[in-house]
Amino acid sequence: MENHKQMERDEAGPMAVEAAEEEENGQVGSSLTLERVAAAKQFIESHYKAQMKHIQDRKQRRSVLEKKLASEHVPEEEQINLLKDLERTETQYIRLKRHKICVDDFDLLAIIGRGAFGEVRLCREKKSGNIYAMKKLKKSEMLSRGQVEHVRAERNLLAEVASHCIVKLYYSFQDAEYLYLVMEYLPGGDMMTLLIREESLTETIARFYIAQCVLAIESIHKHN
Repeated sequence: MENHKQMERDEAGPMAVEAAEEEENGQVGSSLTLERVAAAKQFIESHYKAQMKHIQDRKQRRSVLEKKLASEHVPEEEQINLLKDLERTETQYIRLKRHKICVDDFDLLAIIGRGAFGEVRLCREKKSGNIYAMKKLKKSEMLSRGQVEHVRAERNLLAEVASHCIVKLYYSFQDAEYLYLVMEYLPGGDMMTLLIREESLTETIARFYIAQCVLAIESIHKHN
């Protein structure tokens, strides 16, 4: 009987084996399993959404160029060449997107902040020379403190919300131990640094920062 069960597990594959082991241990629906399911679901949905948007944007760019060329009475042969140039540019862009960025693509500079799960470093992208702020979060700490959903919400918000009141996210990636968020570098520091430096703010300055917070929250609400 035991041999028969083992054969069934071997045929079912690693996911089924893991599920069977969890069932035997009374761990069905464990928090770790639910986190993995939620992460997989989020990844698939985000990937599909990004792919569909890219296809739509690509079609729209071609349509805009075709209409512009037609309205300006560009010769047919020149139109064909310009459309081919657009296709080459689109293909090159796709190839660049396929490059999986990692921490080795950056020069890590000074530490500019520390948090509950890791640190924030000033970094320079090797290819472009652009300066960013890289937040490095330890995944085991996020899991043990049950903060995975909070971090995921932060990442999605930074990636999807376009507002001058919210820091811009340029890249996000991970390795076996850490999650990395590569963001816009804002040299003025955060609100806590400002309060420590100034001790108290004038009414005019306080009104300005409160207004910025309200606008940021409004941008978030617009994205549900």
